[in-house]
Order: sequence, then C-alpha cells, then structure tokens
Amino acid sequence: MIVRQIIFLLLLALLPASGVVRSAVAQDVTARSALVTVTASAETVTVGQPFFVRIRVRAPKAATIRFPALPDSGDAVEPIDPRIVEQTDDAAAVDRTAVYRVAAWDIGTRTARFASVGVTVGGVEQLFSLRVPSVVVRSVLPSDTASRKPKGVRSPLAAPSGLWRFWLLLGVLLIGIAWYVWRRPKRVPRPISPPDAFSVAQAALNSLDEMALHECGEPGRHVIAHVDVMRAYVARRFPAAPESCTASEFITAVAPLNLPVTSERLRALLQLDESLRFAGDTVTPDDAVFFAREARTVVHGIQSEHEARLRAEDRGPQRPKRR
Repeated sequence: MIVRQIIFLLLLALLPASGVVRSAVAQDVTARSALVTVTASAETVTVGQPFFVRIRVRAPKAATIRFPALPDSGDAVEPIDPRIVEQTDDAAAVDRTAVYRVAAWDIGTRTARFASVGVTVGGVEQLFSLRVPSVVVRSVLPSDTASRKPKGVRSPLAAPSGLWRFWLLLGVLLIGIAWYVWRRPKRVPRPISPPDAFSVAQAALNSLDEMALHECGEPGRHVIAHVDVMRAYVARRFPAAPESCTASEFITAVAPLNLPVTSERLRALLQLDESLRFAGDTVTPDDAVFFAREARTVVHGIQSEHEARLRAEDRGPQRPKRR
C-alpha cells in the first residue's frame, strides 16, 4: 500500500504544468489519497468583469468526488454561469476539474468562498477545505470619481391627493354625456301639412273685401278675382276640375254636390268671367258685387258639403237602439 502511494506521488510530480494564470495552491491535507488544487484565471479585474475559478481534484481510480455547487456571495463575488466539470481521467487516477465563472461587484481585494470538496474512497469521505486565491477588483470609473460618493436618498413618493376622484368622476360624466348624445335617436322633423283649401280661399276672399276693387273703378277685376279664388278652391277639392277647365267641365265636376247655387246661375257667373277676361266687356259695380257674392256662395256651399261628408265618415253606420 505504501509503495502504491509513493508511485502515485511521483506521477503527480512528473505531470506537465496546466498553464493557469496564477500558480496553483496545493491544499495541505492529512491524507495523501487525493490532491486538491485551486487556481484563479486573473489577479486583477474590474467591477463586473468575469473570471474563472478552477478546483482540480486528482484522486485514486475508485474515488468519488463531490464539488461545491456554487460559491458563497458573502464577499461580493457571485456566480454568473452554472458549474462545469471537466474530466481528464487516466488509467491510474481520477482527474476532475470544476470550473466556476464568477464576477466581483465591489472594489478591493475579494476572495471567492466555496464549501469543502468531498472525496470518498472505500466508503469513507474526506473533506478538503479550499483556499481560493484573492483577486483585486478595480473600479471602472475615472480616478477623480473613484471615491464613489453615493447620491442622496430620494424622498418617498408623495401620496396622491383626493382630487383625482373628482377628475375621475368628471371624466366618467363626460364619457356618459358623449355616449348619450351619440346614441340618442335623431329627431325626424314633422312634415308640414299644406294649409287647408278652405282656409286659403277664406283668406283670399277677405283680402278682396278689404281691397274693394268695385269701389275703386275696377268692377270687372273684382268679379275676375272672386272667380279665380273659387276655381282654385274647387281645383284643390276636386283634382278632376283644374283651374284651366272650361265652364261646362267645371259645372259637370260640381254637379253631384248639393250647392245653394243652381247650374244656370253658376253658368252665368262663368260666362261673365270669360267675357270680362277675354272679350273686354264691362260690368256695373252693383253687378260685380252680386256675382262676387255668387262665387263666395259656391265656395261656402262646397265646404259645407265636404264637412258633412267627413262627419258622416267619422260616425260610421248607426245601429238601431235596443228596446
């Protein structure tokens, strides 16, 4: 057993250098069954600059190696990536290297802290404490700001006043008004019904009475104006008798009506109108008043007949009273 350990130590001494930046720091262990070496990839770094810490363990062939998971961040050195384990075993021993990518976040001399490495041989585990080389961390700021004077403490945010409730209520109210104006039904203007035919005729006859053309030396125009009002009223009540119809057509259109003026008197009125309008005949003021009254009588008679028919339509057929 002693011969095998001597041969194992000679092989370790003859191994070539691993090319690390810093010289390896061998751990002083009581048992010589395993050799633990810790190296750092840099001696000086800046704040936040990554560097590597390698923990190499060379143990007998049947050994089981347990590396620490991650370094302790108590000295402002924190891991960046998960641990990577490199394996370079040979026929005589187990050679494993755990690579940790870390960074320091504060200036000064910093040391990464790791838990112990466990090596189990023959069911017996030995713990090896690690001495990691220190790293000097420099600031990335210019030299005049290396003092790192911190900014003053900010004052806490002011609590919102109760005015926001008023603005919120006002906004909701404005949105509601806008929605109501947009959604309310559009008012359709009511169609303006044309004036009643009798109202128009009555107004025109009243105007002719005020003008009194027969008293102003215009008896013929007095008769013609009254006949025009009568024809316009009949044309609105009976579209089959327009204002341009002849005297006989006019008499035929109003024949079914029970007028207070006979057909002969109506024919005489229309013939007088044609002679005054087209032949240039004359009429006395008294005759003008008489024939104007005839035209007015025709208008009132047709209106009375029209109103009686409307009342009959509203009442409908009368049922006999029950006894």
